Amino acid sequence: MIKLGFYITLAIILALGAVWFANHPGLVVLSWQGWQVRMSVAVLLLLFLLYTLLCGLLFRLYFWFRVDNPLNSLTRQKKRGKRGLAQLDLGWSAMAVDDQEAALKHGKKAHGLLPKNHGPLRLLLKVATDADRQKYLTRLQHDPNSRMVALKYRLENDIKIEDNSSALALLEEMHQLKPGNSWISHKYFDILTRLGRWSAATTQLDKLVKTKAIDKSMQKHLRAVLCYSQALEADLAGDKTTARDQARQALKYDPAFIPAAGLLSRHYLAAGNKSRARQVIEACWKRAPHPDLGTLFLDLEPVETPGEKFRRIEKLTALNADHRHSLHLRAQVGLESENWAAVKQALSSIIKNNQESSESFHLLARLEIRQKHDEQAAEAHLAQAANAAPNPLWHCAACGTSQDKYSPTCPQCHTFGQITP
Repeated sequence: MIKLGFYITLAIILALGAVWFANHPGLVVLSWQGWQVRMSVAVLLLLFLLYTLLCGLLFRLYFWFRVDNPLNSLTRQKKRGKRGLAQLDLGWSAMAVDDQEAALKHGKKAHGLLPKNHGPLRLLLKVATDADRQKYLTRLQHDPNSRMVALKYRLENDIKIEDNSSALALLEEMHQLKPGNSWISHKYFDILTRLGRWSAATTQLDKLVKTKAIDKSMQKHLRAVLCYSQALEADLAGDKTTARDQARQALKYDPAFIPAAGLLSRHYLAAGNKSRARQVIEACWKRAPHPDLGTLFLDLEPVETPGEKFRRIEKLTALNADHRHSLHLRAQVGLESENWAAVKQALSSIIKNNQESSESFHLLARLEIRQKHDEQAAEAHLAQAANAAPNPLWHCAACGTSQDKYSPTCPQCHTFGQITP
């Protein structure tokens, strides 16, 4: 009741005041620099009231932006973050099925929702146009937390275009950022070998062993490949002495290194030293038979009867009798000498040990034609050959690529020293 009485009294006073001001409007004059503004007291009071209301409204708006603004609220930021991560996932999913257009669209949306997150930039780096890609690359490179991502991308591009000098400079910078990183150390070694910096590559190889990035057995094999690479370089330059010395050194590090044995035996054969060539081939065949060595061994005696050739091959293959290449070579020469029993025995051993390949069935087809003139049986073996495992002579242990000829560096993944029989 007291409050009600107060409000009624206040209303009466305001009403009486309004009536009084209506009967006595008065005049307020504001003068400034020759300008005059005339208004009644009632209008002045109304303006003052409106000014007060406007100031209160502006204060509330300022408070809203500082405290209650939903644009900066934690809840809204979390929602934007979730949407951004969802777009990023969709982008990588599109990338997984090679849908670059969708990946680019989702990547841009994710970047808009996550402007401070470098995840979208990594995606856009893979799918954007060259001009935009450089922009994203620059942003990543200028941030210390993502600089390594940008350097790795540039490194992969330099390796792709075979700019090995630039790749080496990038790896040196990456090594400074991550001095103990095994992947960087391996890549640094590979690039040194591509540039033919054999001394630096040998030093880097020793560092890899010290940091236990590779074991000592792999170190010996890589040392052998380094020596073999230098032997090839010397051979192409006409320095036969250095080529033989490096090939011998390679076999000291890895006695089963077939390419070095082949190179050294060819040098001995060219010099007319068949005995030394045969010793090199036999020593390597005992550890690692290979068709390339078999071909060289056959070339040692170009003029001989089929029977003499078979007896010589029997001695060679006896050094590693159960190996697939030994059995194939025995069957191949047995066909030439018409030693059908030896051919059947060799090929039966291969099939029994589940070592058969396309070459095995081709040899069986030749046997059917040569011995029995059975074209139907031969065709059946040829059909088996089409479905059998191929005969890759070399493959890369790093990426699995097969190739017919040995090379120190894999032509597919550019890894050094990983080509194996």
